[in-house]
Amino acid sequence: DYAMNYWKNNGAPAEKLLVGFPTYGHNFNLQNPSDTAVGAPTSGPGPAGPYTKQAGFLAYYEICTFLDSGATQAWDAPQDVPYAYKGNEWVGYDNIKSFNIKVDWLKKNNFGGAMVWTIDLDDFTGTFCKQGKYPLITTLK
Repeated sequence: DYAMNYWKNNGAPAEKLLVGFPTYGHNFNLQNPSDTAVGAPTSGPGPAGPYTKQAGFLAYYEICTFLDSGATQAWDAPQDVPYAYKGNEWVGYDNIKSFNIKVDWLKKNNFGGAMVWTIDLDDFTGTFCKQGKYPLITTLK
């Protein structure tokens, strides 16, 4: 919201601005597993995913696996995005609901369109999230 409004307020035509939609999340190790709110102190990046193999970074399909493992899902109302936690691991990400909210905001503000980073981080097989193939990207249609 801030970046897009900054560009608009400084003369960029809204119809030439694209809104980014991530198909990944960032995970962290919580310092205190009882403090799970957005902004809770962390001790560093979360564990690498089994496929992306990068600490602090999970593909959407890896997030679905984390959710299926018993993670608690929560919603950050000010940002209209989900997050989840289990033990000392915490992940912030986007899902179908947050994508829909962003699409509505994009249309309301007459932005030029959307860009996705990246196609291969969505659930391209449809087997991890059980929401069909490319559930996030499909939301943008």
